[in-house]
Amino acid sequence: MTRVHAGRLWDGTGETVHEDVDIVITGNRITAVERHRTGAGRAGERRIDASASTVVPGLWDSHTHPYQNIYGGRQNSLMLAYGVTTTVSLGGFAHEGARLREASDSGAVAGPRLLTTGELIDGSRVAYSMGGAHHTADGLRRTLRRAVALDYDFVKTYVRAPARTMAEAARTAHEELGVPAGSHLLTPGVQVGQDLTTHLTATQRQEYGRSASATGHSYDDVHAVYRGGRFEIIVTPFNALYLLGDDPALADDPRVTVLMPPWDTVTVQALARSRPTEDQLRDLRGEMATYRRIVTEGGTLALGTDSPLTPVGLQLHLGLRALHRYGGLSPAQALRTATVLPARMFGAEDDLGTAEPGKLADLTVVDGDPFRDFTDLTRVSWVMRDGIVHRREDVIGPHRPTAGRAATPSTGGRWAGSCAARAAAHPDGPGCHGSSRHRPLTHRRSAPGRTPARRTPTLATVPP
Repeated sequence: MTRVHAGRLWDGTGETVHEDVDIVITGNRITAVERHRTGAGRAGERRIDASASTVVPGLWDSHTHPYQNIYGGRQNSLMLAYGVTTTVSLGGFAHEGARLREASDSGAVAGPRLLTTGELIDGSRVAYSMGGAHHTADGLRRTLRRAVALDYDFVKTYVRAPARTMAEAARTAHEELGVPAGSHLLTPGVQVGQDLTTHLTATQRQEYGRSASATGHSYDDVHAVYRGGRFEIIVTPFNALYLLGDDPALADDPRVTVLMPPWDTVTVQALARSRPTEDQLRDLRGEMATYRRIVTEGGTLALGTDSPLTPVGLQLHLGLRALHRYGGLSPAQALRTATVLPARMFGAEDDLGTAEPGKLADLTVVDGDPFRDFTDLTRVSWVMRDGIVHRREDVIGPHRPTAGRAATPSTGGRWAGSCAARAAAHPDGPGCHGSSRHRPLTHRRSAPGRTPARRTPTLATVPP
């Protein structure tokens, strides 16, 4: 049993922040949230002190692409270092996605939970290497049979796929997998039975499917579709990158200077040298106004980043800041777009999205109080994913120049030795990420044929 003493806990169920509470974890699930218990712990109980910190449910990034062939382990490490415990791939190579999901669930690699899809299901031509061209009905059927065999968590069509392809992909997603389907296209996506768009506006080949004007304005017909939440949206506010200029210290963080690959480090540092212009802020305010209206009118909006097209991990925090500062969302409303709402969108709300008894132990721990100063949210000190603690320095450390090749998590070396020594010296501490306490987590949804709104995934529980 593990007992986390939280100075502040936002559990995701409302606006309230609870103070001085214990989060009790048995195996990999939360079993109680109660007033802090002082005095000696019970026999066999491990205590973790977060009394000076704020604890929130583990963060989600609802729009990513796995690029381990370029980023190696840095993509996973950056997500953990910025507090992300669940990522959703919205396009990648199918078998590679299945491999990465299994590696994460089994504990073979330290990283966030991964929900997967495969290649973008496109028409007669593709826009990206991770797309698949389809010229015939037989070719489409083969692709969708593979989606079922590989147990996709999402089925995505792309910008040249005709309406009949979009409809067939949605039917397979709903009836055979029990998962959502979506695309870039609001129209005809909503007409053919898809569930969401993966951006407000992005790469587009259908002139009638645009959801924002050339000046960035979305009109009433767009809002009518999203209103009430029956058709959902994942937003990717690229303009939030300009907010780096408002907080240049973000570029000096070791997560940027050490953990990011050099091309991303250079990008972040360059953007941090200049404050956002009035034109950039005007565009950002306009985009955030659209999102605020969707939320106000009862729409379901989840936050993504399209990383690694944007700085991995950091971009999620910039998007959250934009929603709060320029979209007028409260801290809790903004956080819901990266916790409760994506869990619901992807049918995982029985297990993830809030910090309540019965839920999986996915927690993000922040040094500071983002409910007083929302910029504190970037000050992630550690995360718990599936009951396993990942401290920021343990994630960054192997990439420091002094660590050397022997310090990689895959080979152990100084990194593993120092973590093991620290765990031995402090038995009541949080332990090491990637330790033998990790257990597989198996993604399964409800029986095929149920609509996405009624999906109920069954995720493995570690016995006490």
